[in-house]
Amino acid sequence: MRLPVLLTTLSSLPLLLATPYYPIKALISRTHNVTYCPPRPATERQQRAIFNDFVSILYGDKNPIKAFDTYVALNLTEHDPFDAQGRDANAAKLAAIVPYAQFTVLRQNFDNNLGFIHVRIEDNPEPDALADIYRMDGTCIVEHWDIVQARPANATNPIAMF
Repeated sequence: MRLPVLLTTLSSLPLLLATPYYPIKALISRTHNVTYCPPRPATERQQRAIFNDFVSILYGDKNPIKAFDTYVALNLTEHDPFDAQGRDANAAKLAAIVPYAQFTVLRQNFDNNLGFIHVRIEDNPEPDALADIYRMDGTCIVEHWDIVQARPANATNPIAMF
């Protein structure tokens, strides 16, 4: 009776070992030492600095867990039709993607409680374009929209999307 259980467990070991380590480690080691949420009043200059740090941690350090834990509200309103609502679901999804993706932040800006990021994601055979829009309430990111588009292989414009 125990032998089938043991064999089943051992047979699933390669799948477990093939799972990317970073997202699991990141989810387990979450800390809440410094957070900007719940929101507190902030000037536009302070919001811009917060947004720039969020982008730096998310894309520069490739650490979505830290970026989201520090700057994103637990009840994040998510407008992507394929993503769940809330900070934790989005952080977990990005933790499985961002550390392994090759991308370049081409543009970012912040004005009137809204920040945007334009990203080139290297993909085969053509790159994808990503535009993220975040809305802030004081010191905290509370809402997110995004648009992703693959560049067609037969694009006639050599600088299309970038």
